[in-house]
Amino acid sequence: MNVLIEMTALCLTRPAPGADAQALAAWYAAKARLHDHLAGLGGPDSARERELAAAAYRRALGVTVGEPV
Repeated sequence: MNVLIEMTALCLTRPAPGADAQALAAWYAAKARLHDHLAGLGGPDSARERELAAAAYRRALGVTVGEPV
């Protein structure tokens, strides 16, 4: 994974207000994958990256089951 490319893609594809649930869930899933990758690299921020990944996965799942975003 190229982190800079993935970060740029997330910035450029962030869903606009009112986006459908599928677009939101896909964006949060991509964000979670990026944070998972960063956590896997280790380092002093790996625990925080794991927390961010878990939060993004929860958000993606919440969107798909209709919970408020």
